[in-house]
Amino acid sequence: MSACSTDKEKSYSFDKVENNTFEHLHGLGYINGGPELVISTHDGLYEYGKDGWREATSEKHDYMGFQAIREGFLSSGHPEPGTNYKHPLGLIKSTDQGASFDQLAFYGEIDFHYLAAGYDSNAIYVFNEMPTKEMGKGLHYSTDEGSTWNQLSMKGYNSELMSNLAAHPSRKDVIAIGSKDGLYLSENHGDNFNLLNDVKMVTYVTMTESGGLYASFENEVAKLRTFAIGSEEEIEIQLPTIQQIEPIAFIAVNPENQEEIAIATYNNDIYITKDNGLNWETIADSGGLVK
Repeated sequence: MSACSTDKEKSYSFDKVENNTFEHLHGLGYINGGPELVISTHDGLYEYGKDGWREATSEKHDYMGFQAIREGFLSSGHPEPGTNYKHPLGLIKSTDQGASFDQLAFYGEIDFHYLAAGYDSNAIYVFNEMPTKEMGKGLHYSTDEGSTWNQLSMKGYNSELMSNLAAHPSRKDVIAIGSKDGLYLSENHGDNFNLLNDVKMVTYVTMTESGGLYASFENEVAKLRTFAIGSEEEIEIQLPTIQQIEPIAFIAVNPENQEEIAIATYNNDIYITKDNGLNWETIADSGGLVK
């Protein structure tokens, strides 16, 4: 493991937004325990809090597979142009809001697009699409921050297209997968999966202590629902009614306030609610930050 730090001549912080439009969104979540929401873009990190948007002043890397954890965040992706970092970044971890990061595994070898991490457990799941000598193609997990890996057989998972992986916040053995054929759940690290429902085109899933939330796109309409482990009950959450929203690409739940939910669409619209969907605020419109 080695660490990459910012240039000493550059002071890293979240400050005044210089670029108020982003093109590619790669994830969102409450890093370092929140309370601010952080989004990962093609050109670095942005933070949204009580005073509106702020932008990371440096370390503007293309963080793919961005996953918030209580200690900070895990990610993969590509380094900012002009830096000396290898391409791709492999699996990295930051505990100082992105000012520096540790190279955990596969630095310069693999770019993980499918990446999940337990918010408190730090269990890491990846679906590797770029086989190497050290890691074959398929689903793998690590409980020691990438030092060792176990490959999973994924028995019972019968869909060709997955939306994302979602790890349980504290249970290292629980992982969910959204797919075009429904929502899958495993309680043994991913060796066996059960189909929780057959909702067509699950576009994203995230896990909470009791279950989680998932988004789907049914009959050209976006839906957001809760699910519970060990129960068939699902509850639909009201989405913004300003207009018919695009398919949901990302979901984040504030770990300290389960009624605070952020969603982002494929059109780079971002909405946030602090009362479980009764009221929504638009904080980004087609990639444009709303102050």
